[in-house]
Amino acid sequence: MILTGKNWRLSASLKVGDADMLLDTLLKNRGITEGQSVEQFLADDSGFWHDPFLYNDMRKAVDIICETIDMHGRILVYGDYDCDGVTATSILVRYFRSHNVDVRYIVPHRSEHGYGLTEKIMDKVIEEQPNLVITVDCGVTNLDTVAELKERGIKVIVTDHHNVKDELPDADCIIDAKRPDNTYPFTELCGAGVALKVVEALGKDGRHGLNNNLWRQAIELAGLATIADLVSVTDENRTIIKRAFKSMQSPSNVGVKIMNEMLLTAGKSLDETFISFNVVPRINAAGRLYDSSDALKLFLENNPSEAKRAAQDLTRENEERKEIEAKVFEEARAQLENPDRPEKWSLTNTCGPVVVYGRNWHQGVLGIVAGKLAQFYGRSALVFTDDATEPGCAKGSGRAFGEFDLFKCLEGISDKLVNFGGHKKAAGMLVRKEGMGAFMEALEAEAKKISEEKGADGTSEDSDNSIDVECELLPSAVNFDSYTNVCKLRPFGIGNAKPNFVTRDLVIREIGTMSDGAHIRLELTDSTGKYSLSAVGFGMGSYYYLLRAGDIVDICYTMNEYSYRGETTLSLHLNDIMPEPGKGFMWQKADIAEKLYSSGLDPVQITKIAHGEDIIPLMIPRDEHFAECYKIINKFAGNSLSTVDCVLLARLINNNTDADITPFQTKRCLEVFADCGLLRLREITPMRMCFNITPGGSKVKLSDSEVYRKVTNVGQKK
Repeated sequence: MILTGKNWRLSASLKVGDADMLLDTLLKNRGITEGQSVEQFLADDSGFWHDPFLYNDMRKAVDIICETIDMHGRILVYGDYDCDGVTATSILVRYFRSHNVDVRYIVPHRSEHGYGLTEKIMDKVIEEQPNLVITVDCGVTNLDTVAELKERGIKVIVTDHHNVKDELPDADCIIDAKRPDNTYPFTELCGAGVALKVVEALGKDGRHGLNNNLWRQAIELAGLATIADLVSVTDENRTIIKRAFKSMQSPSNVGVKIMNEMLLTAGKSLDETFISFNVVPRINAAGRLYDSSDALKLFLENNPSEAKRAAQDLTRENEERKEIEAKVFEEARAQLENPDRPEKWSLTNTCGPVVVYGRNWHQGVLGIVAGKLAQFYGRSALVFTDDATEPGCAKGSGRAFGEFDLFKCLEGISDKLVNFGGHKKAAGMLVRKEGMGAFMEALEAEAKKISEEKGADGTSEDSDNSIDVECELLPSAVNFDSYTNVCKLRPFGIGNAKPNFVTRDLVIREIGTMSDGAHIRLELTDSTGKYSLSAVGFGMGSYYYLLRAGDIVDICYTMNEYSYRGETTLSLHLNDIMPEPGKGFMWQKADIAEKLYSSGLDPVQITKIAHGEDIIPLMIPRDEHFAECYKIINKFAGNSLSTVDCVLLARLINNNTDADITPFQTKRCLEVFADCGLLRLREITPMRMCFNITPGGSKVKLSDSEVYRKVTNVGQKK
């Protein structure tokens, strides 16, 4: 059971009442206030676009490529197995094929070769006997292999977008805006974006031109990759995506056209959400499970029948990927929640990243599963399996939760790792299996050290537990005119997030569930009954038991449209719901009461802070509170690990029993249950608890608990 609210961080304090005021607020929140910049930001397909020859080495690269073409040399394009690498490879291969160049391509296998131009694949590269190797979406850190190619007389052009190390490879050209002497004005293009600029430069050069159809295909593929690779959707990236969507209305690339025909069903819009959730997973599935040949075939094939067959194969592989991912996720959960898991590694006794290992788990889904575990448990997570190419080693993928710096933590224990890489939010690592225990010990110790240095919980939830909100929208502004103005800011992504809004003091008219209780549907109205709103909370089914018709709530949401049988309506997708707090100090100031009590302040003194309100009866849990609290957590949580806000748990108990329990009393009940061995308990924040019920627990006498005696004696010295 996950029953937690989020912090709402409003960018603008004003209350917005109409669509025009909303657009102005959204632009100001993004720092776009001047006439020309506003016009440029909102333009359909114009915007930032930079001369490709501003890149270091671009002129030299074009000269080498043209010289190789003129000499009838062989060019090998070396890519990567994800969507960015596949599309980047396709952009260059299509260009060279249009000029009848002897072009070959290689994309490595994830488990056999790993990422980049590694030694494990060099034999295959050399077997192709290329005169020129062009890397896309990789290569900037492959010093040794680039040097080996150069020693063999093979020219090398590196095109990449990743961070460089202290030393650059000795390639003939390095086109990467992250190099320290960079002269290109935008540093956030993805790998396919860089490949696009190479093709643009070749077209501008004119020796081997670029026709409009080929350019449109390159734009479409670069647009897919820019969305897939989660780069900043600002500056030139924003323009690439806009131009890609314009071209995709009638696609030039056969594979893109086939994907649209297969997936763009009634009710779906061609936008970044459609690409992210429908197209990208299929492209990535091939590289995760097998190799990327089907994905490359999709984008390189001119025959619609063959492209459709490749698209169908990718769909099948994606379904297989989802099945494998779901199986690994459930096995990882079972491992973490196994009552036989050593006590010191239980989720309630550790503060660092959770660690799971499965001997036969597929390497291609480790990162996805780590991300799902991090979101499910609200903890950073590392997922390991046996490495396919390094006997005796376990390969892991990690995802950070909140503000936890995963890379910094791994850096601090690098002596326990064979190898690692990544950044603050995600990392890959290799650990000797015989040293896994020592690694886990060091990981937990380092996480605690980081916590102490911060002076806060190392599993800080500042980012993942917060929602950035544009502004408060009055019910009068929640309409299609406002939604139309929101859409003017597309495409959304990093650097230009889809706007979240808050609307307050809404009355629930109806509440229902969907998909067997997984989701909730709310029909809402303002206090006057003049405005009606429909909202859906995906994955928020538990709120059905928290809320009732007639309740007053604040909601945090995004605006969307829903089309069904030719009718399009406005739909609000909920991110969070904040029920109206109960009456009195112990509800409205529950966090303050808890902090005062935890600091050792006498309940009588807390009463004085509550302006004389008699709160002591609301601090002492009664027998029926213990009974109803345990009944509810047993019903809704079962044996699974739960994370709850005591305010919401108290509301859940009150709405489903005859108890009248406060958040303070609810937390005391959990503490007593933990003291009696009925559950394992960890405090995340003063009013957020993590627990799991001890399976097969025998009946106990609560009054034998020291914690019980303490909490039931609250205020006896009044």
